[in-house]
Amino acid sequence: MKSIVLAAVLATLLPTLCSAADAPAAPTEARDGMIKVAVVLSEGATVIDFAGPWEVFQDATAQDSHGNSVSPFDLYTVAPGKTPLHTTGSGRHGILVTPEYTFDDAPMPDIVVIGAQSGGPGLSEWLQKVHADHKMIMSVCTGAFKLAKAGLLDGKQATTHHWYFGNFARDFPNVKLVKQVRYVQADPITFSAGGLTSGVDLALHVVAERFGVAQAQKTADYMEYQGTGWKSNQLAAEFPTPVTREEWSGQFAPESALTLHVVTLGASPTLTADIPSQHLAGVPATTKTDNGNFNVALAIAGHPATFEGKAIDENTITGTFTQDDKQRPLTLKKQAPN
Repeated sequence: MKSIVLAAVLATLLPTLCSAADAPAAPTEARDGMIKVAVVLSEGATVIDFAGPWEVFQDATAQDSHGNSVSPFDLYTVAPGKTPLHTTGSGRHGILVTPEYTFDDAPMPDIVVIGAQSGGPGLSEWLQKVHADHKMIMSVCTGAFKLAKAGLLDGKQATTHHWYFGNFARDFPNVKLVKQVRYVQADPITFSAGGLTSGVDLALHVVAERFGVAQAQKTADYMEYQGTGWKSNQLAAEFPTPVTREEWSGQFAPESALTLHVVTLGASPTLTADIPSQHLAGVPATTKTDNGNFNVALAIAGHPATFEGKAIDENTITGTFTQDDKQRPLTLKKQAPN
């Protein structure tokens, strides 16, 4: 009976015992002001992109001038509006988050964290304002697209998730894409991290730069994070990137067929087209998709062409082929792999 009672008591005390024995000493408030970290959120934010750096900054401690352990970072969320938004969630709505501030009323941060997300009105302008005030901005994963869209990476180096290298290079040719690293410093105040967990490495790098490697290691140890990319900025191994291939074919005239070849590296597609009746093979093509609508542009010298269509099902796209001011109906069918 006594052992059962003791076990029950220990069970209730275990969380307290754990935190008291294993966690760093409870920090006091920073006496000389805290480093304000604004975490940008919008619909579809990838959880680890913001939660990883958030955890690093909330767990980091430093010593004040009196030798006390302090929490140097003050974290808050900022978004286009204060309406609750959903994070990613594996085919369904994810975590519901209510932003604390908007771009209009947020305190000027010392550090901005922006991960993969949809973005929203005012984001580019706010990032430009923060950058102009010489505050640090760090992107995680495809958050780099938001920095590039705001013009903060023009003529500079950056990285992003390896699945999106092709998309990034296509959309931002004035940015030098760097691969095989955990993070990149574009200028003294602008950084980009690769995908997902690389945001943890970049945040630990920031802690190390500001408070020393020992404090960053203490933070990593408390988090039980054993990655070393924040020290070396190197990948332990190259990430494999899946490659998928598709062919879509259809007739736009009795003797004229169009075949689209789609090779997707990670999430970055490359398109080429064949039109045998015009003796064309491997013509570069670009595409835009929006809610099942497809717009394909074919770079045919002297006779550019477009195909605008809508997905009927996963194997059929029907629409209009336009070339030399002539419009013809065209239905593309996905071909079975050889």
